[in-house]
Amino acid sequence: MREGKPNPAASALAPAGGGGFWGWLARAQQLRRRIPMPVKAMVFRFLPRDKIEEQWWAADDPYANAEEVSTYPARVDVRLGILKEFTHAHKHYIGACRDMGVPYRLIDLAAPDWVSRVRQSGCDAFLVHPSAHMTIWKRMFDERLKVLVDDLGKTIYPSYEELWLYEGKRRMCYWLRAHGLPHPRTWVFFSRRQALEFCRTAPLPIVFKSDLGAGASGVRIFRRRGALERFVNFCFTKGVVRRNGDPRDRQWGTVLLQEYIADAREWRLIRIGDSYFGYEKLRVGDFHSGSHAWRYERPSDALLDLLKKICDCGRFTSMDLDVLVAPDGRMFVTEMQSVFGMGHPYEMCVVDDKPGRMVYEADTHTWRFEAGSFCQNYLCDRRVEVVLKQLGVGLPTPAPSVR
Repeated sequence: MREGKPNPAASALAPAGGGGFWGWLARAQQLRRRIPMPVKAMVFRFLPRDKIEEQWWAADDPYANAEEVSTYPARVDVRLGILKEFTHAHKHYIGACRDMGVPYRLIDLAAPDWVSRVRQSGCDAFLVHPSAHMTIWKRMFDERLKVLVDDLGKTIYPSYEELWLYEGKRRMCYWLRAHGLPHPRTWVFFSRRQALEFCRTAPLPIVFKSDLGAGASGVRIFRRRGALERFVNFCFTKGVVRRNGDPRDRQWGTVLLQEYIADAREWRLIRIGDSYFGYEKLRVGDFHSGSHAWRYERPSDALLDLLKKICDCGRFTSMDLDVLVAPDGRMFVTEMQSVFGMGHPYEMCVVDDKPGRMVYEADTHTWRFEAGSFCQNYLCDRRVEVVLKQLGVGLPTPAPSVR
């Protein structure tokens, strides 16, 4: 068993190029990472936030200036479309395709002529990481991916059913309840009157969660009834902004409250194709999520069985769960994401100090640990493998990286 805070592997970041003062600030990565968030928030009150953030995201993308249509030697007879993401999360798909020799084409789903771009792309399937930085961007992906799949007949990965749950805590709770799967008791209100009536007798402490928000950025724990009632009133008037969120992106008109599970341990469990991973998220203060502290040990069979059961139920092959384990052993799913951030991309499962993955043996109904490296490019190598199998294409043999 190991615990600590691994550092992400360093990557050779290409400069964003140009941009004057904003470009220089974006490329001064060490400086901006040391600036406290309150200072950044104050700066954003007076300077153009969208321009600064656009430069920052590009500066963190080693492929920001890469070709939009791959020209390196193809090692498979397909071409994958990579849908651009506003914060450049699509960079990991580019890295995976380049490392594996899979041809790709970048597609701007936000463009006004996105339908014609998709039709003329010549792509056999499309790799997706929806934007969840702001609600309007997530809504754009939800709307256009639906048309992409149902009306244009295109294949996307992860599937639309998986992505429909992404960064939608209300949707996740509805889905878990509909399938009788374990999760904390959850109450969703769209009426201020009903929400305030509930608050008068609600069990305390109780947890508020914004519909969109990762790393506990939209989570608050209330231990006093008066504070809870004032906050609920605020949610139905001015609305709330999650921690470090864009102040323009207020979530209002609804409240999601959830049962507080005391003294629980939390596990992050992941399935990509036939690969399963898991590690414990350590608690710092009130939260496990966003703590950036973890412990490595083999996930229990019970945890892995729950992950497999949920993925089989939804026919999911790209999914992560956050699971709380109460002191009495009961398990509660608190998060489901088909794509996710990774602070330690090369060690998602470690047993006896060896990184690897868990594999389910269908013949014996047992779990087997397989040592090796399986998390390259933030698990996007595994996602590309799944897509190639769905297209009936054999996996390319290893070759030198084209980075």
